[in-house]
Amino acid sequence: MSLKKTTIAALMAAAGLAISQGALAQGMSGAQDKGWYIGGSIGQAEADGTCPAGFSCDFKDTEWKIFGGYRIMRNFAVEGFYANHGEVRVSAGGASATAESSTFGVAALGILPLGQFELFGKLGVGSTSVDATATGGGFSGSASDSGSDVVYGVGAVFNFSRNLGVRAEYERYSDSEINVLSFGVQYRF
Repeated sequence: MSLKKTTIAALMAAAGLAISQGALAQGMSGAQDKGWYIGGSIGQAEADGTCPAGFSCDFKDTEWKIFGGYRIMRNFAVEGFYANHGEVRVSAGGASATAESSTFGVAALGILPLGQFELFGKLGVGSTSVDATATGGGFSGSASDSGSDVVYGVGAVFNFSRNLGVRAEYERYSDSEINVLSFGVQYRF
């Protein structure tokens, strides 16, 4: 074999090795992007609405949420969650009413990895339950209701390591008319 053919063969072998190592590294990083994760967050929930004249209203409260999901691929995950939205209060004179709400749901996340940062959008459905009580003027009563909710939002994650990250997100529960801004942590297995 000539020196020219040997050199070309060596270059082709080196190029093939470099390409296969690149593909292997990409495949391995793709495998690292897949997997289970869990997390929790805390934030502020605010219900839409205006307070009628003569009433005192508080439409904001602390919300907490637990979530877990599976990252199917680098840019897509499915997540289940439970969120406790806190309560809203309305009072006038000696009468008052409170309503507490919470949601169980599932959402799809579209993810854009940017190094240690990840941006995501989410769209899902939930089942929201509301428990209300009212007192005043010799009256006392309670009522409960539940229904479906469309949930959507955007957020970002900063990953300290492959396993641990902090998460910030804005969510809207459209049928319940609740807006949430929260911060939390997530752990990837």
